[in-house]
Amino acid sequence: MVDEKTSEFQVPLHSHCIVCGRPIRYGEMFCSEACRRQYENMVKTRRRMSLIMWALMMAIIAIIIISTYFL
Repeated sequence: MVDEKTSEFQVPLHSHCIVCGRPIRYGEMFCSEACRRQYENMVKTRRRMSLIMWALMMAIIAIIIISTYFL
């Protein structure tokens, strides 16, 4: 009788690409240069959006402070 919690074979130690999910050698993050570039572009976009959101929040706060001062 085979125990359902164990398997009959072992999967070799591996990782998965953080962009596309393909199995890769253990310890690596990307399966190809295309995935690496796509990840770097995604990080740049997120960083840019974060800076834009912070700037927008600061501008709104400044507008509120200035408008209450002059009114």
